[in-house]
Amino acid sequence: MNVSERRRTEDWFIAGTFAAGSIAFTLAYRMRPPEEPLGLAAVVALAVLSEALSVRLYFDGWVSVSFVGTAMATVLFGPAGAVTVAAAIAIAGWATAERSPRKLAFNFGHETLAAVLAAGVVAALGWRLDAPESIASAAPLFTGAAAALVLYAVDGAFVTAIVSLTTGRKMTDWFRDNLAWLFPHYLMLGVVAGGLAVIYEQLGLAALVVTVLPLIVARYSITQFVERTRENVVRLEKSNQQLQRAYIEIRDMSEQLRDAYTGTLESLVTALDVRDQETRGHSVRVAQHAMDIARLLGIRDEEELLTVYRGALMHDVGKIGVPDAILLKPDRLTEEEWEFMRRHPAMGYRILAQVPYLRPAAKIVLAHHERWDGAGYPRGLKGEEIPLGARIFAVCDTYDAIISDRPYRRGQSPDAALAEILRCAGTQFDPKVVEAFEAVFPRWREETPGAIRPPLYLPAWRQGNDATGRAAS
Repeated sequence: MNVSERRRTEDWFIAGTFAAGSIAFTLAYRMRPPEEPLGLAAVVALAVLSEALSVRLYFDGWVSVSFVGTAMATVLFGPAGAVTVAAAIAIAGWATAERSPRKLAFNFGHETLAAVLAAGVVAALGWRLDAPESIASAAPLFTGAAAALVLYAVDGAFVTAIVSLTTGRKMTDWFRDNLAWLFPHYLMLGVVAGGLAVIYEQLGLAALVVTVLPLIVARYSITQFVERTRENVVRLEKSNQQLQRAYIEIRDMSEQLRDAYTGTLESLVTALDVRDQETRGHSVRVAQHAMDIARLLGIRDEEELLTVYRGALMHDVGKIGVPDAILLKPDRLTEEEWEFMRRHPAMGYRILAQVPYLRPAAKIVLAHHERWDGAGYPRGLKGEEIPLGARIFAVCDTYDAIISDRPYRRGQSPDAALAEILRCAGTQFDPKVVEAFEAVFPRWREETPGAIRPPLYLPAWRQGNDATGRAAS
């Protein structure tokens, strides 16, 4: 149903409701006009005042007790009195809120129709206030409650129907979410309406006014308090929305900054690769492989994954402090040169640890040449003393080194790398990491050995989640 069709359906429904209410109003007066105009006028005044003091909810809608006047009129004055009060409430609601003719017609229709039906139920129950036995019993209280529940049912049905037509929501869902909670509200105030009818019948108009006015004053005070509270709640809600927007902006900026950091690191690694052409692309490949194993080992936290990625990516940053004469020497290194080369994990740690967000990754860099059996360097850590990221790196680094070509040798097959890593499980490598390596090996075998993967500003491990990367300049 398009907008114009829905609007026409609403108009027909409102017109039908108004026509039904008008017929009910006319029939009520034709059956029996009100016999106590002064008392009816007082009830009308009290109901109108109650409608004017409706409590606005925090975000949508209003709560009113004006229906108590209609329920009381059904008990005291019959159908004509009930529709008179209902019509006055509809007009008062129109005068004190947005003055929409459609709403006035709709509210007049369903409220007068509900009033006639409520008066009919009261008449069917056969309880009369002028009967002494009724006053002595709880019959008037039950009568008022019955009238209020009829008003609740009829008014609720019509309001739910028009909202369903307007919004397209299911009637049952909207009624449950917005009106179901009012059932005890109507039930208890219906009992109050019956009690007020007894007061009027037995003690007169003055007693009714004296009884109701303090309640109206209290209602006014509550209205003022709730309105002030509503303003504060709305103000807080706006502040909260502003804070949420600020949080989203800060989060986005943080992600952009983090991606820029990663891009800077990858650019630095590219610079290192240019210096040492033998291992060009090695760091990026190892970092991406490390992510595969980390996820397989159950690492789900994004920051922890990023730490593993950064540690693997930057593992050889300490070689910045190694002279070219040693780093690029084509011959076998002397023992003194090897001793100098073995310092690069500690050098890399000192470089990265100066940057707060890289300190966790720096621990991986420091331990990336440790061995599971404790025979590694620089600290001789053993077993789980070695950070998990470093244990993951060790397997990935060895695999890439075996299958990649070097100027002095050809790279071996992936199967040969698998056999070597399995052979060293429990001595050089963590057995659990080797198990994870075995699981991802079939996919790695299909990759091109030694392939150059362009650095991205976004972490390479996030590209699999459809993240769009920007090539580093």
